[in-house]
Amino acid sequence: MSAPPAVLGVSFAVSVEQGIPSALPSHAIEVDVGVALPTAFGGLRKVLRACEETAPEVVRAVAAAHPSEWNRLFPGSIQGAADLGDLALSPSERRLHRESEQAFWILTVAARAIVETLRVSGRPLVLHGAGECDLVSLRAVMRAAEWARLDGLDGTLLLTGWRMRRPHCAAVFESRRQAYLDALSDRLRVPHASGPGPVSSRRDEPAVDLEGRYLRLVVDASESRESRVAASILAIRQCFFTTNYEGAMLAAEQGLALLDGDPDAQLASRVAQAWDVLDTGFSTPAIEIDKSSLGDVDELKALLHRSMGVVHVFTGAHDAAMESFGRGLECRIPPELVARLHMFRALTLTKRFGQLPNARVEVEAGVAALAKSTAPDRALQEGWLRNVCALTWFQERKLDKALVEEKLAMRCVGDLHDASATHLKINLISNASYLQESARQFSDAIATWRRFESISAKWGVNFSKHHCYRLAGLEFASGARAEAVEHFTQAYASAEALRDSFHRQVIAAELGRMFLDDGKMDSAVDWFARAEQHAREIGEPLKAAESLAGLSLAAGRTDWSEALRCARASSTWPKETQALVDALGRGDAAAVQALLPRPRTKLNRPFDSVSLY
Repeated sequence: MSAPPAVLGVSFAVSVEQGIPSALPSHAIEVDVGVALPTAFGGLRKVLRACEETAPEVVRAVAAAHPSEWNRLFPGSIQGAADLGDLALSPSERRLHRESEQAFWILTVAARAIVETLRVSGRPLVLHGAGECDLVSLRAVMRAAEWARLDGLDGTLLLTGWRMRRPHCAAVFESRRQAYLDALSDRLRVPHASGPGPVSSRRDEPAVDLEGRYLRLVVDASESRESRVAASILAIRQCFFTTNYEGAMLAAEQGLALLDGDPDAQLASRVAQAWDVLDTGFSTPAIEIDKSSLGDVDELKALLHRSMGVVHVFTGAHDAAMESFGRGLECRIPPELVARLHMFRALTLTKRFGQLPNARVEVEAGVAALAKSTAPDRALQEGWLRNVCALTWFQERKLDKALVEEKLAMRCVGDLHDASATHLKINLISNASYLQESARQFSDAIATWRRFESISAKWGVNFSKHHCYRLAGLEFASGARAEAVEHFTQAYASAEALRDSFHRQVIAAELGRMFLDDGKMDSAVDWFARAEQHAREIGEPLKAAESLAGLSLAAGRTDWSEALRCARASSTWPKETQALVDALGRGDAAAVQALLPRPRTKLNRPFDSVSLY
């Protein structure tokens, strides 16, 4: 395949070599980023250590400014830092929601450290063993390349060994990994690899964190069978939070192979004992895997199939996801586990396939299974099923039927107070507000949304950020613009307290558009200037271009050159970028204004700049 065309105004040069090149750029920072195990941040840690050796003051300043993220990369390196989980949202297994604010923050900080090192040192960066690098680390490299183009950095990035493969790979994930590498190549603007290459004999590295420890146990043939099975499930839980899909798949695949070995009546009990030795006691409704998730061998198999299904959904392999959930249903498991697998199948059919009647068939099958259950969580499982059923009716715009299901779901969990039940209740209150919004009953939607304020006075700043934003969006939709500005500004202040430039940029750009549309140019200039600053803080070329374009419109300027340069540096959103480039190129002010972001009623945004599909 030929190399993608050069992009005007972008000086940062990226190239790949399928093998080992005969000559390298002079005075390069050379790093072997290959890893034997697909542990998240494995290759990235090596890059950051090399960056710190090259430009210690710069990298240490980045680390000091972002201690929570740095502690995820280098556990325990900064004392007294807040846990990142208290500041940024994780994915959600129950909602099949893959977006990870935590991963975005980590990869953005790492990318910034790389870019600043290249800027200060003026040296090329050569990453050897790139084909063996974990995908999470490569996403940070991709982020750094786009950031460098935004900054107009005159630098060089070379990746070598692009066709080499690591010794530990999940067979079931091989095609997805290749698709991810091709997507990465497109974003880096380099040719695709010519096909799978040889497997290296690279040895395992020492574990830096729990994820690395668990994955090493999973593949260590000298360890006991029960320890490896327990480690596989614990590794999946860790990989969920680092968005390490290939690591989770390797763990699940190995775990299933171990369970399919020679029959052993005591294996499940020994797995539970091994779990007690390995587990840290961590539990969260974001992914419901703890000791209560264990059971007999069939239940363990079903859990691993469920986990594989979730990863398939997160990576866009939706047919494979349905097959994995189906394999879980083939296991001999209790009714409540049957119901949960039907819930995941229903949610996949709803969110990924749009097959709403088929999704309701899955819901009915799950409810029928629960009729045979006497388990304490029977009502909770039914509540989650009813919640999915409501979603199907909502997507068909049959709001009355959706409301019926939401009420049934709330009835199921009204008297339950564990973490999963609370998680569902929060979803149900939110969904009720969205139903009212869809019916354009904005006053009711606002009143329902404000119920959160009476539930607890201890919501954190991150909750306040999202809560105030939605409240403002509903007020904006209802025509209460003064109230909307007040609450958008409060949401911005919450993002500021969190050092969250991503959401500050979103809110500032939308306030700029709001004031621009209202003809309040001084306010528009102020907010677009803030939006541009935040876009540069997170290295987002398209967002910088939009903010610069809005700033020019509000200030009455017609020079679009810098906005055009920034837009052309973007590789994350090709369709949106091309539309803006075309409008800017024509000097069509009305078209440019129409493309600028407007306020919404939900602050959640995809973190596409660190994702590979």
